[in-house]
Amino acid sequence: MPQPELSVATICTGNICRSPMAEVVLKHLIADDPELAGHVFVTSAGTASWHVGSAMDFRAREALDRAGYRLDGSRGIYASREFLDAQDMVIVMTREHLADVRARLTNPRTEVVLWRHLIDPTKDLDVADPYYGGDAEFDDCLGVITAGGKALMSLLRSRLAERN
Repeated sequence: MPQPELSVATICTGNICRSPMAEVVLKHLIADDPELAGHVFVTSAGTASWHVGSAMDFRAREALDRAGYRLDGSRGIYASREFLDAQDMVIVMTREHLADVRARLTNPRTEVVLWRHLIDPTKDLDVADPYYGGDAEFDDCLGVITAGGKALMSLLRSRLAERN
């Protein structure tokens, strides 16, 4: 019997900073987890279409490089209704993204999670946008993303187990 699979999308506004960094972090964490590797597939998208087809912001890439994350992220994708409906789990960076995604989503089985809820589910906090900052803001953002990504691993293992 084939193993179940999960599709996960990380979402921010333009899909050039936060969500591609989260995609890369998750790909690394999943590749290092024998229960998840080969069963969880990650991509990213933006709630706005400004950067469709664009590569990750070079400052985001530099922050990932400084932290030792070498995998590539997706080129900019728009989080359309069809894209969102095709995901098992959508993880958003802000409360505004949460509202945008819920307004577009029509698949009742798609789970939507606020990234900072992975770290502390009692607080409705956003992952700060580093776009107008420098290295420190990108590194801080990556720290929050990494903490949430590590917390997400147990949730993903649980979701896969539910499918067995």
